[in-house]
Amino acid sequence: MLILSLALLIFGMLLYHNLYLKISDDTDDILRSRAKGIEQSIDTYWEAEGMDIAEGNSRIRLIKEDNINFIKIARRWVGEKINDPDLINIIVRIFDAHGNPIASTRNVPTEHLNARIFYNAKKGADHFENAYVEVNEIPALFRIITTPVIENKRLSYIVQVASPLVQMHAVLRNLRFSLLFLLPLTVLLTGLSGIFLVQLTLRPVDQMIETIHQITAENLKLRLKIPGTKDEIESLAKTFNQMIARLDEAFSSQRQFMEDISHELKTPLSVLKGELEVTLKRIRSTQEYETTLQSSLEEVNHLVGIVENLLTLARFDAKTTTLMAVDLDLNLLIKDAVDVIQVLAVQKDITLQFNSAHSVEIFADKNQLKRLVLNILDNAVKYTPQGGKISVDLSQQKDSADIDIADTGIGIPEAELPHIFDRFYRVDKSRSSVGFGLGLSIAQSIAMAHGGKIYAKPNLPQGTIFTISLPIKPK
Repeated sequence: MLILSLALLIFGMLLYHNLYLKISDDTDDILRSRAKGIEQSIDTYWEAEGMDIAEGNSRIRLIKEDNINFIKIARRWVGEKINDPDLINIIVRIFDAHGNPIASTRNVPTEHLNARIFYNAKKGADHFENAYVEVNEIPALFRIITTPVIENKRLSYIVQVASPLVQMHAVLRNLRFSLLFLLPLTVLLTGLSGIFLVQLTLRPVDQMIETIHQITAENLKLRLKIPGTKDEIESLAKTFNQMIARLDEAFSSQRQFMEDISHELKTPLSVLKGELEVTLKRIRSTQEYETTLQSSLEEVNHLVGIVENLLTLARFDAKTTTLMAVDLDLNLLIKDAVDVIQVLAVQKDITLQFNSAHSVEIFADKNQLKRLVLNILDNAVKYTPQGGKISVDLSQQKDSADIDIADTGIGIPEAELPHIFDRFYRVDKSRSSVGFGLGLSIAQSIAMAHGGKIYAKPNLPQGTIFTISLPIKPK
């Protein structure tokens, strides 16, 4: 409202000023035209009287300056034109070449022409002024033009025309009244309308704020009501709901993570605690102490493995893991990983076969990438029954190198596939003794850190195919 008031105030002042100048200019033009018309009319009277006289054999035109006949004609012109409709609202005064009044159309004081105005008239310049003139002893403000009539480079007489400024002041007064009344009214109505519209517009925002105040970490299922305004408010509400959904997912994931890690740590700690308590109940033999210590060491190693894997995942999540990327032949890297896992495969009589048609050059961290392949191969061996088969195929696509690791193991139900890369997730919940449930999460983090991806699908009729897709080195 303040800005609108200032804008309208400036607009009103400019409008008033421009209108004042326009009316003043128009009044001056009319006065100048009237003065010129009066001069021509008086000259016509002068010509009609035939003031030319013969002197000798030549005809000499009498000049108007200091001519008694001209004074008579000027007064006669005034007497005849005093009721002329074109002159009824104006005052016409005629002065001689010395500034003395000759005639006037109204009953106004006939004083000598002002010295400054007379000086300008002798120079042939028109003079405009605003002055109070007593008409029938009542003063009124007039706009006055004093224009000289120059003949033969000499001042012949002076015409003065005065027009009342009552109408001009009435127009400006009406404009002032309109501006002083309408502008504040406009600001008031606009302000009230603005307040109403703002309240109407922000009502959904107030409702959103009220709902947001109710949302806590324990109440992330609550959602904002979508106002249906099809504007930025609706977009804001949808964005908030999406943000809350992500927070809910993150909180749920963290809660599940804490529950899972508590469960994973609880089992080895409980075993370790139980074995130590049993051992300390009485004196044991050296062999029994060694057995207890050996079992405790296994549980400690179990705990260390969980912590190390969690730290690895945390570093990948925080993007603080620095990849020592080098140019390497992916074919040789996979062959090394297969050779390492071959020992475990032989123990279970599993056929492990690697198929590669040619070498594939990539730019990657050799150790991390080898760890990725080993994790998938280790899982394949764990969940493939004795006498099964595992095949590793390397192929080069347009922009990527794909590693397919297929096994004939127990397989993964399709409903479980979207979750197998979650931390501590196991397809078979009863097989808690096998691994920590972090291997696939680490594998996925390594693949993503290299700009690649990993996914799984059923290997019909039985088993699972894991595909690792990595960007190839540009040529």
